[in-house]
Amino acid sequence: MQVYKIFKLFLLFILFNFTFSKNLKKSNSPLKYVKVDAKSLKKYLNDRTYYVIDTREISTAALGFIPNSLIVPSSMFSWIDAVVPVMAKIILITDLENKDKIIESFIGLGKYIFIGYCVYDEIIQHASFNIQQIEYDPNTKESITKIVENKGNIIDIREINEFKETGVIKEAHLIPLRTFQDDYEKIPKDGNVYVFCKSGGRAVVGMSYAKRGGYKNKFIIMKGGMTQAIKEGYPVVPYEG
Repeated sequence: MQVYKIFKLFLLFILFNFTFSKNLKKSNSPLKYVKVDAKSLKKYLNDRTYYVIDTREISTAALGFIPNSLIVPSSMFSWIDAVVPVMAKIILITDLENKDKIIESFIGLGKYIFIGYCVYDEIIQHASFNIQQIEYDPNTKESITKIVENKGNIIDIREINEFKETGVIKEAHLIPLRTFQDDYEKIPKDGNVYVFCKSGGRAVVGMSYAKRGGYKNKFIIMKGGMTQAIKEGYPVVPYEG
């Protein structure tokens, strides 16, 4: 009986998303989405049953993002299921110019419950959010060597096929982003954390997920990812999965 109820709810959810998307395509006028105010956003940020997703591009979010939000740019929505469970309740942070396009793209995924949105530049004018910035390491051969010598925590969140293709840094903890919901707690909780992906984008997604999960460490994104590290000539070893 319980399984039947869950299956019924899932079918209703699929039907809702199909109908909504169909009406969206037919409509000649802009849809009225629910706009979340600053007070409500703070409530959602502190409630683990909701996911507040910052959809701005990483170069913009790097200059300032709201703690406890997940940074998943709209251009990286293909990775959203790595850090957000299906049918989760979602609030989107957008920029003003691309608001409607981003919301429509998100709803089109058909996997989540869209609660509402807010525009970043508007919301931070109405409340104090302790805005943070993304920290980067220049990712040179010298800087990586120094991190290793100082026993810094190096995390590589690329996928296994990427580990096989290019090799890995010997001292790195290998935690693919696709397994992050189950494995992110393997990240050490003491000391700075230096995050690699292929070029830097997924590293930011993983960093924001870990911070939302309660990590207090300083997370530093390795600029340009493993592509840059290999270009710099830093030695790697074969992946031995």
